[in-house]
Amino acid sequence: MATPYTEVLVFACNWDAWSCIETAANLEVSYPTSVKVVRVSCLSRIHAGLILKAFEFGADGVMLLGCEPGKCRFGIDSECIIKEYEKARNVLEMLGLQKDRLVLVQLPAFNGHEFVMRVMSFIVEVERLSASRRARSIGPRPAQDITVLSNS
Repeated sequence: MATPYTEVLVFACNWDAWSCIETAANLEVSYPTSVKVVRVSCLSRIHAGLILKAFEFGADGVMLLGCEPGKCRFGIDSECIIKEYEKARNVLEMLGLQKDRLVLVQLPAFNGHEFVMRVMSFIVEVERLSASRRARSIGPRPAQDITVLSNS
């Protein structure tokens, strides 16, 4: 079960994504208060540097929540969004962080239940990634060869 301490930042487009969040609120479908939502005009305004900054400031996971493919109000091709998403995932991997801490979710408008389901499963995944990383850092360490130098 997801804990309320996993910090997740959701960048949500102003249109379909935001309608999903509002619908969830109107239906009183809840998610942990540790999920913070940043409303942006369009996901195309988000670049890899901003995504990585969210991790630098302590986010355990970042979700990019946008319109379903082909439904952008600005006519922006989702390839731009996918390009920045993949670039950020590659940088996370190069930094030694699990790239699955960043997800792209594209939902149809007013789908509050699906949004909550996706954010809750994302929290569980981020917690699993954190637990596996902690297990590796606590695990047995390989024996080191020690060379003793003599003064003769």
